[in-house]
Amino acid sequence: MWGLDRLSTFLLAAPSNPQPFAPESTVDMARGFRSIYQTLGEKAPVFQRYSPTIKFSYVNPPQQEGDNWLDDQVMMADADLMTRNEDNKTIFEQVAERNGNAEKPIALYLPGLDGYGISAVAQYNDLAKNFELWRMTVAVDDRTSFHELCQKPVQFVDDIVGNTTRTVYVIGESFGGLLATAVGLQLHNREKRGGKANPVKGLVLVNPATSFDESGWDVTAPLLALLGRVTETPERRPFGLPSAYSLVGGLTLSALIPSRQQFSRIVDAFMGMDSIRDPSRLGETMEGYLDLFQITSEFLPPGLLEHRIKNWLMVGTSIVDSRLSQLDIPSLVVVGTADQLISSKNEADRLTKLLPQAEKLQVREAGHFVLDDNVNLTEAILYSKLDPLRFKETKRPYDPIVDWKVPPPEIMKETLTSSVKQLEDVFSPIWMSTSSDGRRAMGVGNIPKEQGPILFVSNHQLLGVDLSILVAKLYRNGITVRGLGHPVLFQGTGQASPGASSGSLQRNDELGRVPGINTNQFVAATSPENYQKFGAVMVSPRNFYRLMQTGQNALLFPGGVREVFHGKNESYTLFWPEKTDFVRTAAKFNATIIPVSAVGMADSFNILLDSKEIVDIPILGQRAKELANNITAARFDMENQEESFLPPLVTPGLPSRNYFIFGKPLRTTDIDPKDKDKCKEAYESIQAEMRRGFDDILDARKKDLFKDAGPRFAYERLTGRQAPTFEIEEVNKDTKSTGKPSDKSSTKQEERIDQKMSLTL
Repeated sequence: MWGLDRLSTFLLAAPSNPQPFAPESTVDMARGFRSIYQTLGEKAPVFQRYSPTIKFSYVNPPQQEGDNWLDDQVMMADADLMTRNEDNKTIFEQVAERNGNAEKPIALYLPGLDGYGISAVAQYNDLAKNFELWRMTVAVDDRTSFHELCQKPVQFVDDIVGNTTRTVYVIGESFGGLLATAVGLQLHNREKRGGKANPVKGLVLVNPATSFDESGWDVTAPLLALLGRVTETPERRPFGLPSAYSLVGGLTLSALIPSRQQFSRIVDAFMGMDSIRDPSRLGETMEGYLDLFQITSEFLPPGLLEHRIKNWLMVGTSIVDSRLSQLDIPSLVVVGTADQLISSKNEADRLTKLLPQAEKLQVREAGHFVLDDNVNLTEAILYSKLDPLRFKETKRPYDPIVDWKVPPPEIMKETLTSSVKQLEDVFSPIWMSTSSDGRRAMGVGNIPKEQGPILFVSNHQLLGVDLSILVAKLYRNGITVRGLGHPVLFQGTGQASPGASSGSLQRNDELGRVPGINTNQFVAATSPENYQKFGAVMVSPRNFYRLMQTGQNALLFPGGVREVFHGKNESYTLFWPEKTDFVRTAAKFNATIIPVSAVGMADSFNILLDSKEIVDIPILGQRAKELANNITAARFDMENQEESFLPPLVTPGLPSRNYFIFGKPLRTTDIDPKDKDKCKEAYESIQAEMRRGFDDILDARKKDLFKDAGPRFAYERLTGRQAPTFEIEEVNKDTKSTGKPSDKSSTKQEERIDQKMSLTL
């Protein structure tokens, strides 16, 4: 039979994670669901009971990599605490002495309306490692009032803290989020009235039911309960069919609670069962289906649903709602933006405005069961305002220059074979590099293997779409490069200029993403998340200086936004500042400068209106200009008005092939950074080399039969290989000592292509 760990993995694993276990039949699945409730309700060796129906159970942390809190050896590790107490200590004092708990903050999990908290089990491993974790369970036969229920966590918090100064963080999910706010309010107000100090230093509200009165469930749920009261008793239902309440309630919750990804996973599991495809096991399949529906009425029977709707949710929201602004406790609101059960996304916005110290974490496309493998709740808590481990005081601030590390190989492989590969398939880039004597060769083999830093200086193509292709190519060839990007790419991170955060948990430089959101979901190659994850830093004189100082390779676009958003007939024009600062800095640290000429992206778009033409539009143009001027300039020798972040109005055309030439290396070992004339001479030679690359490519690609999308796509789809291009001698014309290059190269290319196509067909 399935264990709880297997079933929770099946239900809550992220889409990109492998599914190691799958139910063999519907009977197997029904048994697995029933085991969840039994394990959470009964299999907890260390607990403290506060009534016959309410108890708080300790979650033992896994001690070794690969262990799970549900493993018998982990769960039973401290079972002796319930039978042996030689020093007459409370159960809380004994637990605090185990697993280094006395040094940890305490976390208390409050479940949803079912009283068990099925959806959070995937988070317990990490929570238990960083906190002394306890969870509340409420039995099916419990009928306490909201006020009575609220007193249980309050009493638990007082008991577990005792006379110590330990801190508590309350995590409430769904109804538990509503209950957590009530508990926080009671303890906070008690302290304000001169009572005992409030040990609760943070609240975590996960899809909180504080919005219940706005959800419509205050009408729907009583109707479901009414359906349960008028349903036939089991002995009177024919063929052992489930009650109408179980059927309607089960179908309703199944449709509204899972996200689309989770629902798809469940459907795939059903369709993959051997019993479904075996007609001889039809009876077993139907038995499992009926049992699955019956679980609803067993663990959330109609009488219990009616009681908890009326006496918990309705009463709770009426008590809490008007007092939320008094809850001056740091709070993190975690919601799924696609929650169909209650309006969690809107509630997160409301709570971040009402609660004095709240911030939110929105999980895109997640439903009511938001705590799946796409979310690391522990990480979100640690990096939020709650800061339970005092990172702000004890942890050295992340330095993106020296602390950044190349992502693990599996992350690099995933990105290179997914998002970057899509761009490469579309633009089919051709790479060329130049030796020290000025001759070009196909590939990047002429890029020198220098001991000091290499500074790649490139033109910025239209919209900057080719950046990730360039960085990926260098990485594949063993060259790690740090891109210097416009400040707008880093808004919302520690690298950007401070600004309004709208109450949201911000991207963390050290993690390279928003804390709590795992990166196993597809991320576009051109997204800010990828730029920073793969080493990009905000362009500034200081950041550039420090990259050179620490011997790191860098990729610089001196033309900046002006080149990215160039106008009509400006496709391969350099818009560089007059100052030669980057040459002087490179020379100071003996860097090798390699010009990069990139061609092709501008030919993949049609510019309808360039930036200047947009500004000339009456009314709209002025508004667009004002918005663009509010964006920080990347070039520090220019005002915002001089470097306008105003993109042209473009329409996509057929993707033209992209070409890259790594130009002749310029070594700065013999350049004195204080010699302005020498630096200017080097600066101009770099520009000249780049223009030579533009001219050579534009001339040579006339001989490329696959520069246009149609023939190229056809060839590459048929052969499974990259379409060939012009001969390398086409870009080596000006290095020949005599005569003009032969025109036979194009004919030879056509002959080879005809042969390959005929063999393929």
